[in-house]
Amino acid sequence: MQDLEIDHVGVPPSGTGPSQNRNNMELESCPDAIIIRVKASRGSSNIYVFDCPGTQMSFLELHDARGPFPRGQNVQFNRSPDTSLEEFSAENGPTSWTEDNISAFHSDRCTIRRGLVFYNNSPTGAGVMLEGSFNCRVDDVDAVQQGNGAFSAVPQGKIGSGGCSFNRCRSRDTYNGPRDGRDAPTSNGLSFHTRISEGAEKHSVRDCCVYALANPRNIIWQRAAVHAGWSIERKAFDPRPPLRLAFNWQ
Repeated sequence: MQDLEIDHVGVPPSGTGPSQNRNNMELESCPDAIIIRVKASRGSSNIYVFDCPGTQMSFLELHDARGPFPRGQNVQFNRSPDTSLEEFSAENGPTSWTEDNISAFHSDRCTIRRGLVFYNNSPTGAGVMLEGSFNCRVDDVDAVQQGNGAFSAVPQGKIGSGGCSFNRCRSRDTYNGPRDGRDAPTSNGLSFHTRISEGAEKHSVRDCCVYALANPRNIIWQRAAVHAGWSIERKAFDPRPPLRLAFNWQ
């Protein structure tokens, strides 16, 4: 699938969509799918991939995820190991009803790289969430205006987590109060959220940075879940520009 523009025009001007099932693009049981050059807006989730191992996604321009829960992601891979997401921007705003901007759920060995996640108003959602997933990596991703965590790797219920890495990831301009009629972040403005299951390999955090945090003392938790030598520097940076696709349709 490539060169698509999809907009869910049936949503209200702001807030939750009419159903959790109005995803703009939904794939189920399609291993090794390829999704290239897609612009999607205002879906329950803009792209939802379920039981699709080996999916490759690149050059995605995503806007205004609307939920309701459990949707609200710009991209979610569910039970889809070995999936990759590259060259993307996932932008929300005050009209959105978000959960995680990008979610790898029960999806081991996934790769997320070279992207921008912008704006979140969920009390529990993160910018990039690796949930119940092992040995994933996130490289060169910027998270802007997040509240409940920019980057997260954690177990989910009985499904464990471990061995994930965040490399050259950056977060800035976070918030730590109610937003758009929703409650304040439950993490008190945490930036990096890391936990591992019993006996699992620790996560890695390397060459990351933060700037203009609403809670500058709440950078990383739990440190015991991260390999020694983790590095998160406080310094100003300009976030990567959002992707803007142009389609040459006749």
